[in-house]
Amino acid sequence: LPDLGGIQRTLGKRTRHRRALMRMLFDYFETDRLIICLDTANLDLMQDFFSDRSTTRLLELECDFTDEYLVGHAKRVGLAGEQTADETMQRLLPTIRYDVVYESDRIRDADFENHLRLRELASPDENTPPICEFLSVSEDVGRSIAQTPYLFAD
Repeated sequence: LPDLGGIQRTLGKRTRHRRALMRMLFDYFETDRLIICLDTANLDLMQDFFSDRSTTRLLELECDFTDEYLVGHAKRVGLAGEQTADETMQRLLPTIRYDVVYESDRIRDADFENHLRLRELASPDENTPPICEFLSVSEDVGRSIAQTPYLFAD
């Protein structure tokens, strides 16, 4: 994040002052449109954005997570360490996988207006319309983005 007088420094500050932070980002970048990434577990933040008078669109990326990726995720968020036994990790994986599905279900259950989904296992033709709608771009631009080989790469 750019230097915004300290409001951007910690997660706590960004959370407490999220609307002010967003206004400052719009001003800093001199735009009326921004794309930001949100933690799918933070439904309250999504609800806050959707309750604002601005036009908010949500593009959910439905990824096909491999066990290897989920093991890495568990280590990155502190659920497991380098010394965690494979047996323990195998018991943990279904819980992590369920958590991802649960977060997606909660987002869908919130019934947000302008909630769109890209699916890793879908074809570029299937993913083109949500890209076009989310970004307000032409079909040619949307298709070009949907055909990006590394679109779902970490």
